[in-house]
Amino acid sequence: MNKHFPARMRSGVLIAAVSVLLQSCLSTPEKPYYVSYADDRAIQYEIEKTRKVLSDHPVEALARARALVDNSSGYSDVESLYSEASRKVRSELDLAVESGRWSDAIRYYRSLAALGMKSDAWTESQLINGRNQSWKNEGNRTLSELDAPLASTPEDDAPSSEVVSRMIKGTVTVWVDQGLKIESGVGYANRVIGSAFYIDQRGYLITNYHVISSEVDPSYEGYSRLYVKTPQDPDLRIPARVIGWDPVLDLALLKVEIEPPAIFSLGSSAGLKTGHRIYAIGSPAGLEQTLTSGIVSALNRRLLSLGSVLQIDAPINQGNSGGPIVDEAGLVQAVVFAGIETYEGLNFAIPVEYLRVILPVLYEGGKVSHSWFGVYGKSIALPGTSAPGGVSVVYSVPGSPAEIAGIPQGAVVTALNGQPVKNLEELQYALIRERPGTIVRVTGIPALTGELEQEYRDWFVMVDKRPERPGSLIFERDIENRALLPIMGLDLERVGNSKKYMVRSVVRGSVADESGFSEQDVVEIRNLDVQHKDGYVALQLYTKRRKSGYLDAFIGLSASLDSPSYF
Repeated sequence: MNKHFPARMRSGVLIAAVSVLLQSCLSTPEKPYYVSYADDRAIQYEIEKTRKVLSDHPVEALARARALVDNSSGYSDVESLYSEASRKVRSELDLAVESGRWSDAIRYYRSLAALGMKSDAWTESQLINGRNQSWKNEGNRTLSELDAPLASTPEDDAPSSEVVSRMIKGTVTVWVDQGLKIESGVGYANRVIGSAFYIDQRGYLITNYHVISSEVDPSYEGYSRLYVKTPQDPDLRIPARVIGWDPVLDLALLKVEIEPPAIFSLGSSAGLKTGHRIYAIGSPAGLEQTLTSGIVSALNRRLLSLGSVLQIDAPINQGNSGGPIVDEAGLVQAVVFAGIETYEGLNFAIPVEYLRVILPVLYEGGKVSHSWFGVYGKSIALPGTSAPGGVSVVYSVPGSPAEIAGIPQGAVVTALNGQPVKNLEELQYALIRERPGTIVRVTGIPALTGELEQEYRDWFVMVDKRPERPGSLIFERDIENRALLPIMGLDLERVGNSKKYMVRSVVRGSVADESGFSEQDVVEIRNLDVQHKDGYVALQLYTKRRKSGYLDAFIGLSASLDSPSYF
């Protein structure tokens, strides 16, 4: 179980020409570029780009064509291109239904619906029913019943002995054999121990990604063999395989070729409140069949890149990772994922709502990809009040979905597909529910003026796959001083030589803010070390800070290549 938390933590200015950036080893097959809807050559380039992707990526072509419609005028072929792309997506929708690719069909339908193009042949509910029926035909009751979670009203009463017995039978120990570890010339058995629980009568289990990461992480080069051990026969190691995994939400789906003696039902953690009693089941230190109890100590702790987790005080130790957190009826409310060893009773669990959202993708197999706009943003309040007012676009990655759609820096997002979003957490949760490659309607204001009455507009964005470490993509696509805005919170303006800048603004709550930087400070970048593999950035600055009386100083800053502020 993880005992330490890494700090998981371009502007949207449109330039007048299309600029091709240099690729690095992490870049996509086509180099990113900047889009300007005010330059004739750039628009012509974008039209040609859209035509090129129309055949193989019709949804992307449709999103690009709509951006051209919204951000350019006087180009006769733009409207015809938009119509051609919409017909192509409608055709792909029909083909997906005919071949039973229901998830693709739903993605095509939602993309068309976001643009106000209703299908005459299908409704979303028909497509969802078709997908559910296909899950039933496959024998996957777990997925077919996802839309109807069992109601749960946590109480302080302990589970009955029958419920406890069933829960114990449905929980296993995860054992990852990593061969030998050499210390001081002596070899020791190296293993990772965690917990898992059955959710499917066909032998599927849920655990944490970090427990089984050596099985699927391409950067891991050592020996790794995955087994589970059951309470019924703890000496027997049963081979298991990883079906799907999500490094961002730290969840994984396993499969064993045995019939489970008991399976868990997924509840709904939406009703959990601080003080509700919960129960943890797992194998702390490898001790199977361990049941501990406690309460929900706090909600909405931001310890993951996406979403908030529960803080619990139930005793959790190494080996509990991946085990279920249940209520008095035995319904899963969360999944254990971490504790802090030096602080007794300070433990955390992933709400079951996130598992319910990604479970269909886990069953499809492989690594789960989440959706994003390619934006670094912050929650803001309504002008003149403390009420939540949406999410500001502080920075967007060059060539990102937000930039292609024409969302400017300083815009404020207030709704997604017509559903209001009050803050960054609500926007991220809405995005988690959208598959990458889906067009969404983003409502907001182009700039925050301080007026209570604002002019709202819509942008249409095809959400892309969120990288595990957005900072790596930022440094790949942007120049270093602009990259420091989302990474360190420093908005820099060049004032002298190539490495000397003045601070225009500082993002509140950022590394730079916490280090005492403010507007008008002068900084000189002496060294910037980006450690893509280890996931962090180290920055050395020579600076004269206003808050320090403009005294000369050398300051070192470090930050994660990931952050909960990306969407």
